[in-house]
Amino acid sequence: MRVLTPLSAVAVAVTLLLSGCGESSSSSAGSEFAGGNGSTPPTTPTTPTTPTTPTTPTTPTDPSTPTTPPTDPSTPTDPTTPGTFDESKLVANLVNNVLTPALTQFDTFAKAQQSQIGEYCVAEKAQSANAADLHEKAKDSWRAAMSSWQYVELMQVGPLLSNGKELKGNIYSWPAGGALCSLDLDIVYHEDGFINGDTNRPYDIKMRTSDRKGLIAIEHALFNTNYNHSCASENASLAPWNSRTITERKAARCEFAHTVAGDIVDNSTAILASWQGDNGFANQLINAGNPGSQFDTPHIALNEISKALFYMTKELKDEKLGTPLGLFTNSCGFVACGQDVESDISEHSKENLLANIRAFKQIFTGEGSNADNTLGFDDFLDAEQGSDIKQRMLQGLAEAEAALLAIDGSLKQAIDNDTAKVTEVHAKVKNVTDELKNDFINKLALELPQTSAGDND
Repeated sequence: MRVLTPLSAVAVAVTLLLSGCGESSSSSAGSEFAGGNGSTPPTTPTTPTTPTTPTTPTTPTDPSTPTTPPTDPSTPTDPTTPGTFDESKLVANLVNNVLTPALTQFDTFAKAQQSQIGEYCVAEKAQSANAADLHEKAKDSWRAAMSSWQYVELMQVGPLLSNGKELKGNIYSWPAGGALCSLDLDIVYHEDGFINGDTNRPYDIKMRTSDRKGLIAIEHALFNTNYNHSCASENASLAPWNSRTITERKAARCEFAHTVAGDIVDNSTAILASWQGDNGFANQLINAGNPGSQFDTPHIALNEISKALFYMTKELKDEKLGTPLGLFTNSCGFVACGQDVESDISEHSKENLLANIRAFKQIFTGEGSNADNTLGFDDFLDAEQGSDIKQRMLQGLAEAEAALLAIDGSLKQAIDNDTAKVTEVHAKVKNVTDELKNDFINKLALELPQTSAGDND
């Protein structure tokens, strides 16, 4: 297995990706809020520009080539006076230039992944001479799709929250999903065409629970070099597995991964269908305060988007870093436990975190697909006399990224062998989340999500 460099080609490929989001709720002005004019709907509502479809990577088998980001012609005003900030323009920029491109970009990588895995399966079943090379390219396509999705993880709003996060879970269910025995059983059931030997129960990926599919399932199928099953006991369907040839087991895993990749594309398509169009959630946000929008004011819509940033508290700080560090109970008790990092089989954890941090920064600064429109929360802070908060948060983000890139090898290796460096990343991330949960939301009259109100510091 290749050891990824601190800033892999795949991570570079998705640094142009953009994202954000959260849970709906209104808020009243905090004690320091000067009062932007976002609560008053604009005379002429901003119409979202249909995002340009990102250029498909030059070679679908090489996702390291960044796509050309979509553009948006909207131009923000430059708010500098407290109480005059136009929150509707901020919402429009974040939707058009940050959130929408993240979703469309992931869709592009998801389709490339499906195609690349399909090519590998054909070669593996035929025992072609290029099977090993196509296997590596299939893994690269997963790395690109996963890094891209980690930006979307920071934009859980609208269709990503609907029905108990069903669509999101079908694409990525960590940390709930990924039990290897369950995945091994599904690989066998998928190959047989029915569940546990019961011909009355045909296998259908759409009917399988989220913990048995998605990006986690593909990771196991493509990256796990232990080709024996992981179950403590065997049923009749699983019993022959360990005695089969490695080539047969690789082919079965690949075919399963290809079906899962197709399901991911279907769920990505469903997310985009709910997000885009005249009645899509993007328009609901942009037209806040106007007839037809579920958001009474732009400030409420902005509050919805701001919840995206709180992914950095529980999910990133506590689950992705704190749990494997032993700050919370884990598989090893209360000690450092490398096996509990995210994406442990592929050792892609560090790249996931890098994408999360950069996505946070893009939402915060509004620096997305249109370099001429960078209206972000940082500008809102400036307008509300919160430039000191802005500077502390930007510094914290830079220090968190630098600490992450200072780790040699994978995060899993560092947890086991260089815990101090991972602890440093955790501390730098905490600096940002402390600002986020206190001065940031107070200054801008935003609300703390319920999921973050009691997170552990």
